[in-house]
Amino acid sequence: MQHMIKRLLSANGNNITQAKQELRWLTQYVLQKTRKKFFFMSEEKNLNEIEKNLLNELINERVEKSKPLQYILGTQPFCNLEIITQSPVLIPRWETEEWTSKVISMLGPFLQERKGKERTKFEILDICTGSGCIALSLSHHLPTNSSNIHGIDISSNALSLAELNYFTFNSKNQLKNSVNFSKLDILNATDNEIDLFIKESTESGKGFNMILSNPPYVTNEEYKTLKDDVKLWEDKIALVAEKDGTAFHERIAYHTTRNNGLLRFKDNIQNYLPQLIMEIGGSHQVRKVINYLKNCGFKHLEVWRDAAKKDRCVVAKLQNFG
Repeated sequence: MQHMIKRLLSANGNNITQAKQELRWLTQYVLQKTRKKFFFMSEEKNLNEIEKNLLNELINERVEKSKPLQYILGTQPFCNLEIITQSPVLIPRWETEEWTSKVISMLGPFLQERKGKERTKFEILDICTGSGCIALSLSHHLPTNSSNIHGIDISSNALSLAELNYFTFNSKNQLKNSVNFSKLDILNATDNEIDLFIKESTESGKGFNMILSNPPYVTNEEYKTLKDDVKLWEDKIALVAEKDGTAFHERIAYHTTRNNGLLRFKDNIQNYLPQLIMEIGGSHQVRKVINYLKNCGFKHLEVWRDAAKKDRCVVAKLQNFG
């Protein structure tokens, strides 16, 4: 066991606690694959030769090929769902899970009350949906039949994985609200293409109540410094953006607020809810993103920080929060 931990150290920044935890997860994965029943044993001595060989193969993938643990295990926990992960689709991060949980906590009580007043469902758009983790988590946690959730992405790989996650959770009755996924290049889409998408994707044909996005925001310079377990396995187009990592934020801001754009202007104004939430890479992008939003007519803007005290989301509303 010690020699396996030692091998995993290089993939974990020489953090022995993290290396031990990875070995436990990998061992449990092997036992789940090879035995009908097991008791979450994590000691190498409990494995037979076939299982030891399989474990060594997985460690080789992790250490020598720099394969992310989430791609080896095939899932990543996210808001109480086990999101299926496949390369090259972006692995869901804890930072995204954190703000998604915050949105769920804000939306839940509001939508429960709204159900008794409104006939139409609350329309939510998830831009750059990737694995579908945000959209599917909203569907799982929000009040039953309160919302329509739509995810878009440019990547066929991402959309295929999002659909796989959808069918997996739907077959287990884990989804309480409708979810649909569409291919759309938000960065290069014309106004007419966006107009057609809105018409086909919303009940009213007039836009969405809330827009969320975890877009690419890594700069070209930052990308050069990323570790191999990111650069070799995750799609660059899901990570990197021009304009110092803010090209998508600029385009989303434009399409959100232009005439007949993605956002329903009159809805969601007189309450405490934000109308647009976009993840960012840190404080170095805040000013530029806020300027985009101000130029597009947003009156109230704030920044959410993550648990590591890093600026993580720019949150916008067309007028002051209630």
